[in-house]
Amino acid sequence: MAGESPFNFSGQRALVTGASRGIGAVIATHLARAGAHVFTHYRQNEAGAQATAEAIRAAGGSATLVQANLVDVDAIGAMFGTVHATGPLDILIHNAAIGSFKPAMGVRANQWDLTMSVNARALLLCAQHAAPLMDGRGGKIVALSSAGSTRVIPNYGAIGFSKAALEAVVRTLAVELAPARIRVNAVTAGLIDTASIRLHPQYAEIEARARERTLAGRIGTPEDLARVVAFLCSPLADWIVGQTIVADGGAGLVV
Repeated sequence: MAGESPFNFSGQRALVTGASRGIGAVIATHLARAGAHVFTHYRQNEAGAQATAEAIRAAGGSATLVQANLVDVDAIGAMFGTVHATGPLDILIHNAAIGSFKPAMGVRANQWDLTMSVNARALLLCAQHAAPLMDGRGGKIVALSSAGSTRVIPNYGAIGFSKAALEAVVRTLAVELAPARIRVNAVTAGLIDTASIRLHPQYAEIEARARERTLAGRIGTPEDLARVVAFLCSPLADWIVGQTIVADGGAGLVV
């Protein structure tokens, strides 16, 4: 209809992994403000996920909590069973991530496995469950990546490796799901001010360097990413397929 906002997600249903805090919580509330019913996923932090859902409802939106350990294949299936029991799915945002801030040479095998499972493998498994629920609806899948996928960040452990794998999964899913009109993309962020990144042992140094290099003149916020995610979920992005959109305030342009 002429004049209708492309960011009106009324009648759509979205699942956001890792929605109990930080970037995931902001993305969930952003989509809900635009009219989507949001499934707020959490692993352990039920109170945080509940707070996200309550904020959504207080603003006039609707939300449902879903719990799953994304390392557990059966738990992922059960989560999508809960979604399916109430209807189809239009949007999947894979934001959940885990990892230890340490040198790569100090990463233990179990830490590698955990990081890869949550950050990359879970995207594939969630997409496998989501695709049938998006059949004929022109679904959108967006994964959250980071600059560590292509650049070496000190003490980033296995996180950068997992994000590189995530972006490879995005490209392949984009090709395989295109015939079903499901668009798959990723967003890679520069430094975003969250409680998680502040735990990095060199955060002060990283922040100072980011402020110096970021052409936008400030550190990124979760809201910055939420707006990019919303764009990729909108009809305006239908021509963007299998891409990783860089949203870093221009930091990556400067040597």
